[in-house]
Amino acid sequence: MKIHLVGGFLGSGKTTAIVNACQQLKQQGLKVGVITNDQGQYLVDSEFLHGKGISSAQVTGGCFCCNYDQLNEQILRMKANASPDVIFAESVGSCTDLVATVLKPLLKFRREEMEVLTLSCFVDARMLLMHVEGRRLPFSQDTAYIWEKQIEEASLIVVNKVDLISPADLPVFQQALAAKYPNKKFLFQNSLNEGSVREWLNALDASDDPNKLASLDIDYAKYGKGEAELAWLDEQITIETADGTAPQRALDLAHRFVASVRRSGAPIGHLKVMADVDGMQRKLSFTTLAANDIDMAELVTLFGTHDLAQLTVNARVQTSPEMLRAMLVNELAHQKQAGDVVVSEQHVSFFKPGFPTPIHRFEVDYRAT
Repeated sequence: MKIHLVGGFLGSGKTTAIVNACQQLKQQGLKVGVITNDQGQYLVDSEFLHGKGISSAQVTGGCFCCNYDQLNEQILRMKANASPDVIFAESVGSCTDLVATVLKPLLKFRREEMEVLTLSCFVDARMLLMHVEGRRLPFSQDTAYIWEKQIEEASLIVVNKVDLISPADLPVFQQALAAKYPNKKFLFQNSLNEGSVREWLNALDASDDPNKLASLDIDYAKYGKGEAELAWLDEQITIETADGTAPQRALDLAHRFVASVRRSGAPIGHLKVMADVDGMQRKLSFTTLAANDIDMAELVTLFGTHDLAQLTVNARVQTSPEMLRAMLVNELAHQKQAGDVVVSEQHVSFFKPGFPTPIHRFEVDYRAT
């Protein structure tokens, strides 16, 4: 069994890459599984994986490092139920220090069951370009510290969304990365491209001995402060109408909420919305660097006329949970004021992540620190 740990900041495109990798592996006759991870409980990505027919499990309520036992349980359960050849374990985007708290404990406790264990880190190409050019990232210094540590600990860095970088800038960008990080391997990837994803899979199979990866020198006080500056909001919203406009109303709500967050100036780590209309699902995804590009007309046409629509919202934004919740409540009120609609909320949760407290933290010789 191969286990691929996949790290990287919020909005770096990990899930899209994993889904496309799973589809390629399944075409080769391999059994695959995905373990998702988040601070919250009701995840857009879990719905997305289910909709793609990919076996998945969740580790919720905190990062892998703080829920190692839950991760271990899900690996064992997936192995017993599905006997996967490959498991992708996707860490929540606000997590770092995976080598010491997840990879090395797996090597110690699950070594005999694993043919391969790897760690790769995804990074948005635009964010990385800003970094090498000396420009300030759109997040606070403490939150950006998490992003920097994620890159520092992985030897394989997937520079994702490279299609959003000007081709003229790419050669200079690549040279700057090689100079700044001489001991790392960089893959320049568009995760919607089959060939790019295949290169990532090939690189995973050729990864160095995981024992060679060094545990981070990390300031947990700064790490915890960086996480605490992010707000989490999760909920499900049901919209009912009598005139067939529920899909349009749902998409308008999503559009207005994203626009409200952008107007506030709060940096968006990742804001994901799963729209579900009569079993037809579409995932909408936004980051602080992406344009507000919902094609309303196209999606309304796609969904057609229905009296019921459901949204699952996962918002991770650098603001207070109360402010984030207030922005959504305001847009919900706008929908209700329009009349002839019933808007209901389920599983409402908004909070800041707790302080990261790993179950295990091993150095090279597996002595706990």
